[in-house]
Amino acid sequence: MRVAIDGTYFGVLPGLDTERLIRLAVDSGADGLNWPLHEAFGSANAPRVARQLADAGQSAVTLGLTSHTSAVPGLEHEFRDHLVRALDAAQALGTRILDAWPRRPQEVAKNVAQDTLRANLEFALPLLQQANCTLSIEFEPDATLERYAETLDFLVHYAPHVKITADTYHIVRIGDHLPDAACLLGRDHLGVVHLSASHRGEPGSAGDTCDYAGFLCAAVNAGYAGDAVLQYQPKGEALASLKRAIVLTRGLIAGIVKH
Repeated sequence: MRVAIDGTYFGVLPGLDTERLIRLAVDSGADGLNWPLHEAFGSANAPRVARQLADAGQSAVTLGLTSHTSAVPGLEHEFRDHLVRALDAAQALGTRILDAWPRRPQEVAKNVAQDTLRANLEFALPLLQQANCTLSIEFEPDATLERYAETLDFLVHYAPHVKITADTYHIVRIGDHLPDAACLLGRDHLGVVHLSASHRGEPGSAGDTCDYAGFLCAAVNAGYAGDAVLQYQPKGEALASLKRAIVLTRGLIAGIVKH
């Protein structure tokens, strides 16, 4: 299991461009990044980014869609155009997992947002099959999909090319149990895991209540063979925080006992 940093979250730090974002991954000791599909990070020229990543010994473990419009009615064309560009970029970057968050504006009813997401997934499915890629959909409280069991029921019909992004912060925030979530989603439905503290800060920092060991162990024992992406809001200096989080995560992974 590779340990990666989220370029969408850490890419907003002041002064970061493509080279500096890759350098942050290298200096922190990460194995790769969730690479953001954003013009600021060279995604319009994915082959060049792929060379830069390879030269630095890094990889795009997932590709983060930055147009969060998959469930916004009236913006179907925006999302679909973004998806087509993302699939082209994924081929160049050598990644097979596209990470997406289906934002739901406050004025949009949940059932309307879900209907929009269904229509967009019907559009996406043949493209994903042709490209041999997976679209991994994230859930969170007050969004289009809020809990892991609800998300599984919603997306199971689109498997295996549509899976689920499980973020520890979102699971704990709504009151669900991390190992139970990982066990249910497991091999067949878990696209990627995001690690973030229960307060959205650095994993393992003061006040964090997430059971990362139980979560990762349950995921691995259920058959998950993907990666762990650190997605959180650091307090203080980002590089030092990421180094600590990566050491913590690698220690947890090393301690997993398969049953």
